[in-house]
Amino acid sequence: MSSSPLRARLLALAALAACRGGAGAPDAGPAPAPGADAAASASSVAPVPAAAASTAAAVASAAALDAGAAADASAALDASAAAPDAAAPDAAADAAVTAAAPDAGCKLRRGPLALSLRGPALLWAPDAAARADFRVIFNRDGVAQHVTPAFGALLGPLSPRQGSSPDAGTGSASPDAGTGSASPDAGTGSASPDAGTGSGEPARASWPACEVASGFVFCMDQGGTIRRTPLAGGAAPPLGAGRRGTSISAVSLPGGRTLLAFLSDRKTSEGAVTQAFAVLDDGPAVPLSAEGSGATFVALSPWKGGALAMYIDARSALTPVHARTLGLTAEGKLELGPDAVLFVGDAGESRMGGALARGADGPAYVLLPAARDISAFGMAAIRIDDAPRDDMPAVWSLYPNGLSPAPIAATQGVTPIHVARVRPTAREPGARHALEIGQLDGEGRFHARCLAVEGKSFKHVAIEADRDGSLWLAYTTSAGTFVEQRAVGP
Repeated sequence: MSSSPLRARLLALAALAACRGGAGAPDAGPAPAPGADAAASASSVAPVPAAAASTAAAVASAAALDAGAAADASAALDASAAAPDAAAPDAAADAAVTAAAPDAGCKLRRGPLALSLRGPALLWAPDAAARADFRVIFNRDGVAQHVTPAFGALLGPLSPRQGSSPDAGTGSASPDAGTGSASPDAGTGSASPDAGTGSGEPARASWPACEVASGFVFCMDQGGTIRRTPLAGGAAPPLGAGRRGTSISAVSLPGGRTLLAFLSDRKTSEGAVTQAFAVLDDGPAVPLSAEGSGATFVALSPWKGGALAMYIDARSALTPVHARTLGLTAEGKLELGPDAVLFVGDAGESRMGGALARGADGPAYVLLPAARDISAFGMAAIRIDDAPRDDMPAVWSLYPNGLSPAPIAATQGVTPIHVARVRPTAREPGARHALEIGQLDGEGRFHARCLAVEGKSFKHVAIEADRDGSLWLAYTTSAGTFVEQRAVGP
């Protein structure tokens, strides 16, 4: 084990963490600056698109975005630990706070479409090579439900790289009215057209989102059991017992093999500890967390013929972010590389999540919405060229203020890398949030392209790039789950 100063800090605070018995409520941050606006109204304000749609279908969807439905309590992994957004204003108005003009760099092509289910959504292309029209997969208590967005006509010109591509939804198929009566797809690969909720309330999907890898779909039911179901149909034996509602991640490995990562509670001499585990194909669960470490979030990315794993341990005095490589031995068994502590956040980030980003080749990037110091919050991008190492340098892109949770997602396997991240629109406490789209350059610097949507809060985001370079976005708010397609400008 490395004896780096970063690990020394963790060991020095172990006794403090034990005395505290885990993380308390997240720190609300410094007091607002004099003259700051009062907190926003308690009434829910649903997100509105940054650019108005030009068709009746888009107008209807925008109206649905303003529905202001009650917040979905199931979005929180631990509702009892929920806390106000952290207020961490950037007093120096750092130049790294970048804001693109609304809709300037990613024109809306189709949507936003309010789907008939509300909850975390996976964007998935049935033809991985073509990467054309994406489906949306929801988790219905451990069973994958596939829907095809029934968009209307295109709202804008094609991207310079786009030819004539088929519409993802013809609009003529019978829409799912959002009654919740449709039978979930058990993993056969078929999909029902979804033209939106209409006048009905969207049915609730389960947390977390499902994952797809090597012809299998992985979903966790409400009891925490995770199953691997063939997309072509078939038996779905349980793979593991995870902590219900927490993140799972799955990737494809060479030879059609699969790797799953999830969180599960394990009893130790210090009591119950949530740790990260990995499962190769349908084999036994192998501890992914380093000895003595816990985990509250985990993510995987295919990388260099194997996988890169990132997990966060936000349990106590500090919030270390770990990474390690995973690969296959000559005998086809799972092999774990050394554990590295890339980054350490403060105790106020118990709901910290993150994302792994990767282009068509080259380095991978760990993306973390976190506090840079006592007065600044933003996205830390940590570039990994080879094996992860302790205390790797981060490139920061600051937000106007802090927030928790701060949903973030990034594309994998395509260049350029695009990031969808939620940030406050202003430094004042209670400011609305925006879903911002941008690109990462080779050093990990974030270049904002547009503010796609604004709203009171966002619970989950997903992003994918299709073969023509346009972006597909899915995002969940208190009003529902929405999907849209955007053309990325030069």
